[in-house]
Amino acid sequence: MEALVGVVARTGGAAGVQGGLGRLSRGPLGGPDAPVVRTVLAAVAHHADEADAELGRSRTADDRLRAARAFGLRGWSVVPHVDTLLAVGRFTEAGAVVADALAEAAVLRLPGLTADLEAQALTLWALRGTPLPQPRLTPSVWREVCLAENRATHARLLRARGLVALLRGDMEDGWRQLRGLFAADGPPLHPHLSARAVAELAVTAQRTGRPAEALPILERVAADQGDRPSTRMTLLLHHAGALVGPEHEAEQHYQLALVNHGAARWPWECAHVRLNYAIWLRRCRRTREARRQLTTVLETAEHLGAGTLAAAAHRELRASGAAPAPAGTGPLEQLTAQQRQIVQLVADGLSNREIGERLFLSPRTVGSHLYKVYPKLGISSRHQLRDLVQDR
Repeated sequence: MEALVGVVARTGGAAGVQGGLGRLSRGPLGGPDAPVVRTVLAAVAHHADEADAELGRSRTADDRLRAARAFGLRGWSVVPHVDTLLAVGRFTEAGAVVADALAEAAVLRLPGLTADLEAQALTLWALRGTPLPQPRLTPSVWREVCLAENRATHARLLRARGLVALLRGDMEDGWRQLRGLFAADGPPLHPHLSARAVAELAVTAQRTGRPAEALPILERVAADQGDRPSTRMTLLLHHAGALVGPEHEAEQHYQLALVNHGAARWPWECAHVRLNYAIWLRRCRRTREARRQLTTVLETAEHLGAGTLAAAAHRELRASGAAPAPAGTGPLEQLTAQQRQIVQLVADGLSNREIGERLFLSPRTVGSHLYKVYPKLGISSRHQLRDLVQDR
């Protein structure tokens, strides 16, 4: 196994890994259909960000190893296989593989593998926005694994917790979790997994007022990618640059992130770029362009089953005035789309600052909206507002 990985490890950059993968499939170790070759291909394909091209091989390898009950080898390959499925937006398939592998790992008492799979399950939940039992947020298995000695596991866990924080609107916690993917002076916790979370880190940096702190990390990641970053990393780096770089360069970064047709191989990440581009366009009062981007985001999110992304697109469409006011004669129907959105967030218990972070408004603007809303609704306090919404 180490010899096979060495074929790839000795190559340089994404292009070099592709050459290494080609030599593996033509080598003397059983040919391209040998389970061991397929297993290594599954483990290293995402290093070159060509995971979609290798997905057929990795899926076949996983099916064969599961049928042969060769969980020793499958345990080594199933985690990168799930990474691949998540990366290309095959969430339903990823969920099925994780559930099956978790059952086997529990029987065989493999805490390290279980920890990786639990982190991937948490990531999947955050992306889909579907209910998850509370224990999975802090499973006991993570206390059985030395994260300092298992950096890939640690990186998967940090990203998963960061995504959960983003889902809940807790940008401060999201920043803390995702910032942990990089050391204090910038080096990544894991050479590949940390870099692939750079855009998500930039989202939390922008929304917590820390772009200056995130920018050196972005520059370090870009330098580590060399002169020929993969299409995927090019997309992620431009996305991050649009969020934390100079404001006058933001639109150029957004457009460069999306201009390469190969970026479509990473549909969730492309849709994430479009969502933030639409938010930027709305802030620039270019609502028609924002709606076009959001329509594409919504179509992609619904196709993938990415409920969290779909909900964000719906919120932005309402904020841009695209969604018609709901039919009816209730008191909330007289409010604008953005006022209804603010009212709902107040009813959910968010402060003006937290609402502003979600909607890209200042706390003062949120307060001004509420000052206009209260007389329309015949109330005078947040408590009355929550009662009104809950009684509808």
